[in-house]
Amino acid sequence: MSARLMCAVPWLILVACLGASTPAWAAECSGPPLLEARLRAHPDTDAYAALGIWFGMNHKTDCAIRVFQSGLKLAPDSGRLNYLLGLGLYTAGRKQEAVAPLQQCTRLQPGEVRTHLLLGAALAGIGRDQEALAEWQTVLKIDPTSKEALDGMATILISIGDDETVIRRLRSIPRDENLTLDLAIAYAKSDMTDDAVLVLTEGLKIYPNSEELTEALESVYAQHGRYQDAATLAESFARRNPSDIRAQRYYLWMLVVKGNNDETASVSRELLARFPHDPEILTLSGILERDMGDYPAARKDLEEAVILRPNDASSRYNLGVVLAQLQDAAGAREQFEKAIDLGATAPEVHFELAKVLRTLGQAEEAQQQLKLYQQREEEDSDNARAELIASLAAQAVKAGDNRKAADLYREACAAQPNDARLAYRQALVLEDLGDIAAERTALESAIKADPGFVQAQYKLGYLDLKAGDNAAAERQFRLTVGAYPASAQAWVSLATALGAESRFQEAQDAVASALKLEPDNAAALELSKKLAAAHDRH
Repeated sequence: MSARLMCAVPWLILVACLGASTPAWAAECSGPPLLEARLRAHPDTDAYAALGIWFGMNHKTDCAIRVFQSGLKLAPDSGRLNYLLGLGLYTAGRKQEAVAPLQQCTRLQPGEVRTHLLLGAALAGIGRDQEALAEWQTVLKIDPTSKEALDGMATILISIGDDETVIRRLRSIPRDENLTLDLAIAYAKSDMTDDAVLVLTEGLKIYPNSEELTEALESVYAQHGRYQDAATLAESFARRNPSDIRAQRYYLWMLVVKGNNDETASVSRELLARFPHDPEILTLSGILERDMGDYPAARKDLEEAVILRPNDASSRYNLGVVLAQLQDAAGAREQFEKAIDLGATAPEVHFELAKVLRTLGQAEEAQQQLKLYQQREEEDSDNARAELIASLAAQAVKAGDNRKAADLYREACAAQPNDARLAYRQALVLEDLGDIAAERTALESAIKADPGFVQAQYKLGYLDLKAGDNAAAERQFRLTVGAYPASAQAWVSLATALGAESRFQEAQDAVASALKLEPDNAAALELSKKLAAAHDRH
């Protein structure tokens, strides 16, 4: 989860658990005399907490950490000091170290929402996503409306491709700025562009100065060729936020993409005067000057951009194009090769490099670059075709024409056979049509393209269960539980498969795991009764 969520927890609102202790830290960590005197006279939890909080509020986080650690030597079971230590470590960027004291606090006070939230953020920050999900699930049991927990959960589900769950959880609830962005991203990744635009547009009515929502809507517009809409939105936001350099950069970029050179030149000159050493503005100005044929000016701006940001592939590629126009083939070659080393994947990089290699008399190397150019062109063409067809398929789903959608997804998958998400979307449509054989084929294709695609494994498990292949279903559901240990539904599915194999004790254990996560889960409660009855009969 991003820092936007947790580490705005202010030191002013720290009121948590309880404990006791005594001092020992370096001289550079001396605090106000009154607080130091209080600690010497009464070295209890409140005294340590007060001094540590003072250090935190005065941006002396390392001193705060030392104070809390000293307090915990005398009162290791102080929930309050464990929480404060975890918060201090998290604030200092020491997320790995923050986990242990926060876990201790959750054991001492399991109902403390903010501790679970902070622990979830720390775990997510070090890549322990499933444990983070479990913390946010715990919060949602205590407070089902917690926007922080929903945001944390959605962020991870989106990262692993489970957009379907995000949409189901967020589309019908009140949303803040973060949840609006989460839902829009899930819609956009599911090819539900109109829904993404609607969510973002409605969100901007509530949060008109939201940079994240604005950029997301601009991106959706640009990705679908609606450059005028994107430019209009970018201009409006940039004019309302004249000191926001990111807004100004994006507006200039949209003008460059749109191609109105006269209008763009005016904005470019204005921004260069205000931000003369910003590498992105220099790069965009260089591209514009190149397009207008002013190669010396373009060279000057792009060379400065490369000096300021030497690892930017775009600046180096565009400088290479300008140098080639100025007959500096050797210099152009250097820039193109560096751009490729830095990750440039556009076909044009190889084409331009081939041209300068030919100029330098290196025909064999030029031919190799032309082959790479043609290969990348074909890949881009297939990608673009698949994206367009998938977009049409999503529109057909929205219109209720699943048969047409299935045909379109089949065509998109043929263009992009290694795209697991396309195959999975095809499987969902085929499921609605009741075409089990074709659905299985699509799910198997998705798993072949991405062996870690848990949603596809889960769906395939259900097909195995329906077909009576309980052992195969169990294998798939175990993969799901391994990936989503905080999912009650996954545990219920595993229990169902185990019950079908007459492994009643293991099935009951799986149900118990589900009920531990969600004590009121109706499916788990009903299955538990059925398993108990079946066990008695045997």
